[in-house]
Amino acid sequence: MSLSLPSDGASKDAWREWAKSRRAAVDWEETSAAIVDGLRSWIVPSDYLTVLVFLPMIHEVNLTPLVENDATSRFVATRTPERDGDLSVHELGGPLEVHRFGFLQPHSSAPVVSPDEIDVALLPGLAFDLYGNRLGRGAGYFDRLLRATRADAEHVGVVPAGLVVDRLPADVHDIPMEYLATEEGVIETA
Repeated sequence: MSLSLPSDGASKDAWREWAKSRRAAVDWEETSAAIVDGLRSWIVPSDYLTVLVFLPMIHEVNLTPLVENDATSRFVATRTPERDGDLSVHELGGPLEVHRFGFLQPHSSAPVVSPDEIDVALLPGLAFDLYGNRLGRGAGYFDRLLRATRADAEHVGVVPAGLVVDRLPADVHDIPMEYLATEEGVIETA
């Protein structure tokens, strides 16, 4: 059973609890397929040379078919540090390893890619709002990474439509997305 929508002024933690309860009911296979189809028509390989994707955790969109069926784009993904630190970006295509929290990431031997090489960043989130604000898990990894990307890099939040709300709480260090990709298509944020 999902919780009711948090009230105006609710904390990020209240929104995280709501989003996690909603995510448990999503048909992730069907939603992922629809989102990947929309991204395929939105991402033009000649326009975006380097695309940052994420390898899904439980209850996240699976972008693997996007990577597997596009031989013209360069796909990269992040590695999460074992303890404190920042995400690093690595080329995909080689072996993967399991992080201590159970998700896949590029092996430590994968070539490192500078964040300023990213043309489009596809990012997960627990929820997003119509202004592009992203509700993450609270560690700030992706916000720090996005600050290192070029000013002209496109930032795209990838999320089921049921997890897009009118307004989420945002802090000054939060980096908003310019686009949201849902099973209903890719839209520009307000």
